[in-house]
Order: sequence, then structure tokens, then C-alpha cells
Amino acid sequence: MIRDQIKTKRKVQQLGASTLAVTLPAEWVHEQGIEKGEEVIIQRDESGGSLLVVPDEPSDGDRSVAIDADGMSREALERAVVAQYVLGRQIITVDSERALESEHYDGILDAEQRLIGLGVVEETEHRITIRCSVAPGDFELPQLLERLGRTESSMRSDAFGAFLDGDGARARRAKKRERRMDKLFSLFLRLVFTTYRNPRLNQSVGLETGFPLIGYRSAAWSLVLMADTARHTAELAADADGETVEGTTRERLESGIDAMDRAVEASLAAAIDPTYEGIEAANEALEAANAECAAIREYIETERPERAVVLDRVVIYLLQIGTYAAGVSDVATHLVFRQRPEDVP
Repeated sequence: MIRDQIKTKRKVQQLGASTLAVTLPAEWVHEQGIEKGEEVIIQRDESGGSLLVVPDEPSDGDRSVAIDADGMSREALERAVVAQYVLGRQIITVDSERALESEHYDGILDAEQRLIGLGVVEETEHRITIRCSVAPGDFELPQLLERLGRTESSMRSDAFGAFLDGDGARARRAKKRERRMDKLFSLFLRLVFTTYRNPRLNQSVGLETGFPLIGYRSAAWSLVLMADTARHTAELAADADGETVEGTTRERLESGIDAMDRAVEASLAAAIDPTYEGIEAANEALEAANAECAAIREYIETERPERAVVLDRVVIYLLQIGTYAAGVSDVATHLVFRQRPEDVP
């Protein structure tokens, strides 16, 4: 098999009356250090349509990687370090045949500041060694998903509150929370990818099986998109620093914000602890929030309050958050169907 070849065909062979087998690619076996008589782990994906084959113990190549920094910009090197962090590397070395340049150091510093548990442990003129101290078992995915949800909720609360109160300082605080979201999401992806490659780690990250991994990743990404929408709202608030929303318009907007808060909270709760009742509660809350937002848009169109265009944009952002929350609810539905079919009437 060619080293860079991702896909290859193998013929299914009959070994016994009811036993079928396929051979493993020799180069992959050599790379993983697998010998005759050793065990591998076979795990089905969430859809059940494919199988993942991994060594019983990950190879050293899964734990460390070298990056050639020659010709890389500051931004490119930062992205490369972040990518290897997400893939679960414990040791990342950055090498250069020439002396490492200042922009290389800056790129590594940028990555170090945006990633949890990453730090430089050794530095020479031609090499920088970075180590990640985060390991599966330090965090459980359900709890980490909750932390993402709380951070997004705080950011959203600050953003919409800043818009209502005309509070520029609170709007800027909301925007700064995005860096924390990025840190938590990168850590979340690291744990997901590490566990996906080594199913033995399922219980270490708080899962009975690996089935929730893809769904959890989707739910986490939806939370990141909600935070991004909150940032846009904060930018509107910052642009209108000092302009408050008053009277009936404020009451209507507060009602829509509260309804969407309940919908997001219910959707995330359903994904973390999937039950049919939780899904029903999330979907009912989403339906109520969307109806409330539709009524607010109708009010804006009919009454034409001051700053009507900006107000309508804020309600559109609320509806976008509802769309992402619906994606989280869909994840919960999938998890219930896969893990607890007895909950489905």
C-alpha cells in the first residue's frame, strides 16, 4: 500500500463455516508496531455503516509530530500547531534548517495562548519543543460540553444585554469571551479525536461507548456558531454605545431573548442527558421561541419603532441561534435513538 493512500480494497475471505475475514495492510501494521497474536480494537461508527480498526495501544507516532517551519508564515505555523494539538499530539516539535525567525516564535506564542495545557518545554536555535499536558481523563466530554454551553450563555447574555442597555463596555466584554470559547472548543476537539482513535479511552472521558463522539462534536460546533452570532450582536451594541431600548420594544425583545435562553438550555440539556422527554421539552421550547421572535418581527414591521432596521437584525440573530439550538436538539434525538431506543414511544 502506498504510504499516502487513504483508501484501499481488500477481498473478504472465508475462514470457516460462518467466519469472514480481511487482511490488514502490511505498511499500516508495520507503522503501528502490531505483531502476530496482538489484539486490535474494532469500533462501529454512529451510523453503523463503517468500522474503525485501531491498535490496542496507540503508537508513538500518534503522540508526537514534527513541523517543518521553513517557509511558513506566523499564521500558518499557528494553524499547524493548533491542528496537531486538536489531533491529540502530546509532543510537537517545530524545526528549521535555518535559525528560527521571530515570526515563528510569535506564531508559537499565539498558539500557546489560545490552547489549554500547551507550553514550550525546550528551545534551541533550530528547534522548539512544545508539550501538551492535557490527557483524556482530565476532562469528561459531557461536562466539557456543559462548560462550552455556560460560556456561550454568558457571552450571549452580555451581548443582548449590552444591546438593550446601550452598554459598550459590556459589549466588549462579550466579544472577549470568544477567545475562551475557542480554547474550550479546541480542547473538546482534542478529546474527541483522541478518543475516536483509541476507544479504550471512552470511559476516561465519561462515555460508555464511542457512539456520542460525532454527535457531541456537532453539538459543540453549534455552540461555537451561537457564540459567533452573539459576537455580531455585541458589535451592534458597541456601534450604538449609549443608545438604549425602552418601553414596549424592550419588553418584546426581552421576552424573545428569555424564550431563546430557555430553548438553548433545554436543547443542550437534552444532548448531555438524552431522553425522549428532554427532546420533547427542547422542541417545545424552540417552537415557542421561534413563534415569539416571529411576533417581534411583525411588531417591528407594523409599529416601526426607532432603529427598526437594527432591531430587526437583532431578532434575526436570535432566530439564527434558534437554528443552531435545533441542531443540538437533533443530536439529542440521534443519541436517544442509538443509545436508548426504549425511550422512544
